Amino acid sequence: MQKLFDASVVKTLKDAIKRGKFTLEDLDQPPPGWTEVVNNCKGNPAFPQGYQGVEYKNLARVEEPKPVEEKVEITNPKDFQKYDF
Repeated sequence: MQKLFDASVVKTLKDAIKRGKFTLEDLDQPPPGWTEVVNNCKGNPAFPQGYQGVEYKNLARVEEPKPVEEKVEITNPKDFQKYDF
């Protein structure tokens, strides 16, 4: 399963902070839409256990994941069919 957010999202957020679009502290507070969803789930009979989705966290404060090392499988000569002519 692929992660929802990869390293490019974190890099984009940090670049926007450096350019002054917003501050790191601005991202500590969840957006109004996310808060509304959580509040709508409280007491709603369709969601008896409340909101069970993804926990909000400031992705700009998360450490950047190490890049995944690409690996190549070495081909085994036994994998190829031999033709006799």
